[in-house]
Amino acid sequence: MISLAMPTLHELKKFAQYHLVRRVHDHPAREDELGVVSLDYDAVRFAAEVRALADRFEVREAAHVAYAGRPHTIFSIGTRNLARAKARLLVLSGVHGNEHAGIVCVPEIAARLEAEAAALADVAVQILTPVNPVGAAELSRLNGEGYDVNRDFVLFLTPEARAVREAFDAFRPNFVVSLHEGPQDAAFMFANEHVERALADRLLAALERSGTTLADKDYFGTTLRPRGLSPSSPASRALMRVWAATLKMMPTSEYAARRGLPELTLESGWRSPDREARVRPHVELVLAVAHALARQA
Repeated sequence: MISLAMPTLHELKKFAQYHLVRRVHDHPAREDELGVVSLDYDAVRFAAEVRALADRFEVREAAHVAYAGRPHTIFSIGTRNLARAKARLLVLSGVHGNEHAGIVCVPEIAARLEAEAAALADVAVQILTPVNPVGAAELSRLNGEGYDVNRDFVLFLTPEARAVREAFDAFRPNFVVSLHEGPQDAAFMFANEHVERALADRLLAALERSGTTLADKDYFGTTLRPRGLSPSSPASRALMRVWAATLKMMPTSEYAARRGLPELTLESGWRSPDREARVRPHVELVLAVAHALARQA
């Protein structure tokens, strides 16, 4: 996003817009400077694909939001083994609406969950998608009122953040995966303080086996060691506490951490026109986490 070594004034302003402001505009403004490549997301087509899963999954309309006189739906897609499951995985898809790979991957995730249902019998999976349906339709990071939903987990001013909170409360997950994209060249994942390093290493190996290229640097330009992983640290946790206390801003990763839950935030690279290269990491990470939970169950 910016280079922390010698940031320009413009880069500092962009950093502030993304990380220091909850409400950036009063509408779902598009990001035109960071090279977001659209994956031809169509809200009507996607809603039809989700509803078509209802014969195999528990599909419901978790929440509705409106923009410009049009309704937009946040869907919940759940496996049908909740009553007997020993572990529960919550997947957040499309918190930032312009990060389309984390949304369009959902039908493939569902297909894989169905195909591997026997091995995942002890793991219930619930997918909330798209968490920011207006932003997804408008190719905007922001919701219909110009809020960054992933900064709203202190005050819960947005209906989208409240829908996520309700999913946490009702589903009571053991693990959370949030699907995002960024301007870096390859995929990496943020891990909050409750993600065990040994598990993160196994998941990175699974991603590489699937053909995913792991990033050497995150979108701040920070070198990742190992490749593909940005783990929580005492410094980052302190920054999160200050961020929440002073600016009343918090992402889902910290919200999960404060509830004692591990969360991985996957970031594929939105500058690539290669749809499969952007979608694959999301699908493979969700399945790899589900299988890890099954082995632990």
